[in-house]
Amino acid sequence: MKYFKRTLSTLLVSSTLISGYVCADVKISGFGSIVAGRTLDDVTLDNVGYDWSQPPSAANPPSITREQILTADFYDVGQYNNDFSFRPETVFALQIVADMGENLKVTGQLVAKGVDDFSPEFDWYYLTYQATDELTLMAGRRNIPMYYFSEFSEVGYAYPWMRPPSNLYWWQVTQFNGVHAMYDFSLGDFSNTISFFYGNEYSNDNKEMKYYDELYGGTARSVNEFWTDIMGMNWNLSGDFFDVRFVYFQNDRDREVIAQDGSIGDYTPFSQKFLGFGGTVDLAMFTFLFDWNLVTYDDANGTEFPTYLISAVYNMDELHPFISYSKADHKREKRTNTEDYEEHYMLSYGIRYDFHPSASFKIQYDKFVDEAVPESGWRYHGDSDTVTIGVDFIF
Repeated sequence: MKYFKRTLSTLLVSSTLISGYVCADVKISGFGSIVAGRTLDDVTLDNVGYDWSQPPSAANPPSITREQILTADFYDVGQYNNDFSFRPETVFALQIVADMGENLKVTGQLVAKGVDDFSPEFDWYYLTYQATDELTLMAGRRNIPMYYFSEFSEVGYAYPWMRPPSNLYWWQVTQFNGVHAMYDFSLGDFSNTISFFYGNEYSNDNKEMKYYDELYGGTARSVNEFWTDIMGMNWNLSGDFFDVRFVYFQNDRDREVIAQDGSIGDYTPFSQKFLGFGGTVDLAMFTFLFDWNLVTYDDANGTEFPTYLISAVYNMDELHPFISYSKADHKREKRTNTEDYEEHYMLSYGIRYDFHPSASFKIQYDKFVDEAVPESGWRYHGDSDTVTIGVDFIF
């Protein structure tokens, strides 16, 4: 749909929002989402917390029944359960862009999330220098351009769903401090942008990794996650009815699991590679969105994470019903058992209603199916059925 395509292009190319208040050489714009939801039932997990080396007993049950949980935001561990809540995904953000003259701008983005008790934090801050009409240089803190929607994944107004599927956008590191170089050019009738980036991220007290430590019975005081020498490129190609992007990057990974006594557990660093291809195709009344990615580890197990998303939207003026399917898998190619690890899919459908030029109402149902083999020890998400409603806006 043309509307979504224009919105996506604006966010990708300019990294600013659509409208704002201008005072002298400073522009203030913003976005937000007021979202509430809940899961609908209980789920029985048949491996979490179970010690397979010991016989089952009341103290060591082979299964546990709890409320369903949908992790809507892995990075900040924003989760829905059977209690209706606004906390997991409600967000408010201000973006300030100061034009300093002579092709130099500075941008800061202040974000407050319900999952963080609305404690504001500058999650973006960077300098932009327009070296030539074609070449743009940036330095500072931004999102890692992993997926097609990564650089505006929190701007709910920019896409049809309530969120990009969380079982794809699930990494414990999503931002980094570094440099970007973007070059714009035309190739026939197509617009192109090639970007190169480099940076590092030292995520101390990482929420997602601390959550997993606790999930499996750990008692760590904190978990620090380090992604270093993040180096890669992406190529964005757009025409009259499509916009696609190819991305590749690699980096080194390390982790510190800090015990209550301050000691640091053993951990073997490794490197990873990320390959992705995603985009949108606009065919008048229908819009198709997709994202395919493959993450590989240079570790002793030959770990791989293949994931993909496909989604269709039907456009009826202000109404946009949609359906999406996303799938994530976990393989270990250097093990005898290569495939019995984490595996799940999410089927989502809902409708977006653009009731205002700068706001939209959405309702969405998500069916999350945990396909991991119980004996693998990886069946920790559990199935869930979740309903969310919300309003996304920009200003």
